Amino acid sequence: MSIEICGVGKRFGNFVALDNINLSIPTGELVALLGPSGCGKTTLLRIIAGMETPDGGHVKFAGEEATHLHARERNVGFVFQHYALFRHMSVFENVAFGLRVKPRGERPAENEIRRRVIDLLKLVQLDWLADRYPSQLSGGQRQRIALARALAVEPKVLLLDEPFGALDTKVRKELRRWLRRLHDEVHISSVFVTHDQEEALEVADRVVVMNHGRIEQIGTPDEVYSNPASPFVYQFLGNVNVFHSRVHGQWADVGGGENEEKASDTPDATPSGQAEKKGEALAFVRPHDIDIERSPVAGSIEATVQDVHAIGPIVRVELAHASELIEVEITRERAAGLNLVRGLAVWLKPRQVKVFNVAASQLEEGGSGI
Repeated sequence: MSIEICGVGKRFGNFVALDNINLSIPTGELVALLGPSGCGKTTLLRIIAGMETPDGGHVKFAGEEATHLHARERNVGFVFQHYALFRHMSVFENVAFGLRVKPRGERPAENEIRRRVIDLLKLVQLDWLADRYPSQLSGGQRQRIALARALAVEPKVLLLDEPFGALDTKVRKELRRWLRRLHDEVHISSVFVTHDQEEALEVADRVVVMNHGRIEQIGTPDEVYSNPASPFVYQFLGNVNVFHSRVHGQWADVGGGENEEKASDTPDATPSGQAEKKGEALAFVRPHDIDIERSPVAGSIEATVQDVHAIGPIVRVELAHASELIEVEITRERAAGLNLVRGLAVWLKPRQVKVFNVAASQLEEGGSGI
């Protein structure tokens, strides 16, 4: 079932939680609402579910008005961060709960309830735990049972609020791969809230990046990561180095004029006429998009090694250039070949730079820029 969000706004007192949100979710798509705490993503999810009422705007399911429908009338499955399983019920009865509380005329027969519950437990690969209680399960198992319970009533929309937030890193990674496979199998329209960038990029068909109650960008995981629409998106989606630069014509000087990058690489970059007028810009470079050389090359900038950290298969190098701290990520093999030590002078060559015509004061918090 498709979901249409049209001009939705929501305030809590003087706080603007959502500001004119417009979003279309086609049938069968898995969409991630991604952003820092307080950006409005959970409020938007609750409005879709019918747990909150917007101050303005409309919510439509399959083209039909649903803004003022009660949550019970929306045929939506909701999965919470902390499972919300009934402790006094077995796994089987937790999954069967939504079916047993249906009105008498809609309630399936007992043999149909049993068949549906067993099928769902097999789907989440936990049919062997049907007689156990939530306290006897691991966190990952509880969350899979919560998903099975949400799917039992055959919802047309599945909503998940930070579904893996309470789990440790290893279990989170396992479950998000499992969720992607599960979605491909049941093919239900799904929306999940997360502040974990890696989770959104790995699981979702499309990512909706939110900040201060507004949508910053909508796109596939590759689009939002490779072609961020704003400095906020660039900073929020992974580590990034920020260089203060000057723009002249269609070109920006990165690193004190020693390295030039075309300023029109992005839609938000400065047009040439405006560039001459304003002159200030910010250049963004991800740590893995910078090469380290032991001698100068065309377009390189000189820097001094401050620290070297080996982290699994990569080596993270911190370097100083003028008053800026730069972070670079390279392979262990490359680091060994360079023989990097603290205080060593090296040259940095950015491979991919994005330039935005914004003042430093316009940068939003929430990124990991340097």
